[in-house]
Amino acid sequence: MTSAHTAPLPPDSQPDPAWLGEQIRQLRKLRQLSLQQLSEATGRSVGFLSQLERGKSQPSVADLNKLASVLAVPYSVFFSQAPRHERGLVVRQAHRPVLHYAEGVSDALLSPGFGSGLQLMLTRFAPGASSGQQSLSHGGDQGGMVLCGELELWVDQQCHQLQAGDSFSFHSSRPHRYRNPGTVETQVMWAYTASH
Repeated sequence: MTSAHTAPLPPDSQPDPAWLGEQIRQLRKLRQLSLQQLSEATGRSVGFLSQLERGKSQPSVADLNKLASVLAVPYSVFFSQAPRHERGLVVRQAHRPVLHYAEGVSDALLSPGFGSGLQLMLTRFAPGASSGQQSLSHGGDQGGMVLCGELELWVDQQCHQLQAGDSFSFHSSRPHRYRNPGTVETQVMWAYTASH
């Protein structure tokens, strides 16, 4: 969704590669879970999960976080089928792996894979887009800076209103969620440490 105030989405924001749904399916089979069992564990319908595995629907941020937890894998595994980078050092803008979620949120992986303990992401929020009403919680630490737009960041039930240039950090085990309350796109650069 673009407006007179937002730049068009770059080429890396095209629909997700088929590997995301296929990867979820393979992980489910590896854990010997049926779609029904995965449905019960995640609270999502069998129909939704089936469409997700076939690349016909998009998960929310909370969906992917829950899937990672149920499938007993780090969240970062969902980027692992992305194209290889230059000697593990450089990620060219045109080759950033991108995950698109429901509700107008996308994550672009900025770091060259997950070999180190630090990952960098660029998240784009369409106006009104959010991580969902359910709080997220996982291992590691995270921090970031709002590059443009505004961000409503909830940590431990406390809301922080952030503007471009504002930064933050917290332990990822603290319940958190976020939303773009504005009328233009918000972009946030995130840094995550690996889960412990």
